[in-house]
Amino acid sequence: MTSTIGSFFGFSLIELIVVVAIISSIMFAGSLYFQNHLSGTILKTSAQDIASTLLWARRLAISERKSYKVVFHPGKGKYWVEDMKGQRVEGIAYLNRKVRFADPELGKWGEEDGIVEGGVWDNSFFFYPQGTAEGGSIYLRDGKNNWYTITIAPTTGGVRVYPEKH
Repeated sequence: MTSTIGSFFGFSLIELIVVVAIISSIMFAGSLYFQNHLSGTILKTSAQDIASTLLWARRLAISERKSYKVVFHPGKGKYWVEDMKGQRVEGIAYLNRKVRFADPELGKWGEEDGIVEGGVWDNSFFFYPQGTAEGGSIYLRDGKNNWYTITIAPTTGGVRVYPEKH
């Protein structure tokens, strides 16, 4: 609706307020969706980064014919690849601050830090020249209680990422 006063055309204050309210509602709903989507994307990206680091350590072990391990420090949210002499092969990688290693509460001893190894209990996964690995799982969680699980198969050294607690 427009009102006419002389030769001026315009909108009433109520019409303007209604339009601003509608636009604000749409923007609020969109921002909620975006925040939720962004949180899930950060968690997924963190899981994929860890999986690619694990696969890289496996490839190094096969191609260089010596064992490597990926070491995790769950309390500080960091991990890295090192050889069996303890020499770091690459820099330290950090989890996003919104993602953490989390206790999957599956009733297994030693899982409280989110790293469940199949062999040695030192928060690291070994990859051997034959392509095999020390099996286990890594559990990640964000602030919205979303989970990702990364598993390592001992017989093949294969790494899989699951978008839930697996």
